[in-house]
Amino acid sequence: MEITINNLESYLAKTYGGFAEKNGVFLAENNLFMKLVEEMGEVAEVINRKTGRKSNDGTDLQAELGKELADVIHYAVAIAAVNNLDLNDIIIEKDRKAAIKYNHKINLENYIAKAEKENDQ
Repeated sequence: MEITINNLESYLAKTYGGFAEKNGVFLAENNLFMKLVEEMGEVAEVINRKTGRKSNDGTDLQAELGKELADVIHYAVAIAAVNNLDLNDIIIEKDRKAAIKYNHKINLENYIAKAEKENDQ
């Protein structure tokens, strides 16, 4: 099963979007942001252990990094979802501008289109 950004946003909007709104701000937004920061700290801890800056107790650091990055993505997308942001379009547009700015040979939109064309063949 593959997850799309749109699927994840829709799911997280339903999960977190029912929280009360006060003065146009979702009360869940601050809680989600605090969880995002917490998870980013956990990613930093794993990376510190992977690079030897901190000791490792034998934990599978690759698996642990994956779990913590999944949490970061979860909370970042949840913040977008409760704010009705379409990350799919935003990411494509931002990448398009970055590709021009940094003179990349291909942008994300073209990469996806090329991959889809190759899969159809």
